[in-house]
Amino acid sequence: MTAEPELAVIVIGCRAPASLVDSVRSLFDQGVPLEIVVVNSGGGDAKSLLSDAGVDMPVIEIAQQVFVGAARNIGIAATTAPFVAFLADDCLACPGWAEARIRRHSAGAPTVSSAISNSHPRNPFACAAYLALFARRLPGLPAELALRYGVSFDRRLFQEYGLFDESMRVAEDTEFLKRLPAEFEPVWEPEVRTIHRNETRLRGLLIDQYRRGYRSGAYYTGTIRAKPLRLARNNFRDRRQIRKLARIGLSGPELTFAARSMPIVVLALLAKSLGIYFGARGRLKNDRAAEG
Repeated sequence: MTAEPELAVIVIGCRAPASLVDSVRSLFDQGVPLEIVVVNSGGGDAKSLLSDAGVDMPVIEIAQQVFVGAARNIGIAATTAPFVAFLADDCLACPGWAEARIRRHSAGAPTVSSAISNSHPRNPFACAAYLALFARRLPGLPAELALRYGVSFDRRLFQEYGLFDESMRVAEDTEFLKRLPAEFEPVWEPEVRTIHRNETRLRGLLIDQYRRGYRSGAYYTGTIRAKPLRLARNNFRDRRQIRKLARIGLSGPELTFAARSMPIVVLALLAKSLGIYFGARGRLKNDRAAEG
């Protein structure tokens, strides 16, 4: 008899990118039973894409593009396993990703966070993207320094505290975690490692950082009402902290290549800071127009 899956994994796709195939395969290679469903929005044909690659599995197609919170909720409703995790179409689950989550949840943890591994540890632009985005989720960081994201959940939390906010463009997971009592803070589990496919060229890196900054600037200005220039400056100051975190969270050749990429990290932070500034200004302008 096949064991019932203890972990549901919702793979979130947008416009059925080719990378979706490898994301799903990384889950098939976990070595433990999983309840996997793909939620793809914004067009494309994820079902055919996966079938053509020899992958047969449940796929939910949504014609219009939805925010991640809505995709999460659709996947939650379509699954039944007691624990629920999520994987984006630009990410891969490393070996042991599912087993470590299940072990922690089965031991009583209602929420389990994950570390991030670099997709191209010898590419300077990928290293810069990795550090600019995930310096606080490096596998070697101690729990007191780690940022708790990439979270899987005990399903009962959604029954008690509701689902993700479907109207938020970003930070829907942050908003949900804030609703939980303090004792439900995610545990830091560096054995759960997700690979994020980082940009490998300078132009792609800078564009990606600017876009991320623009979205986060609009979000934070709407929530904490901080001035755009202050938000941008705070982000750019992270370059000093990133260097320290890299020395703690990385080792060996990976640390060596990360250190060499630091000048590019500064460029990446500058691009993101510019995005934050203009995203925050745009949000303030829109809010004033709506009020007036």
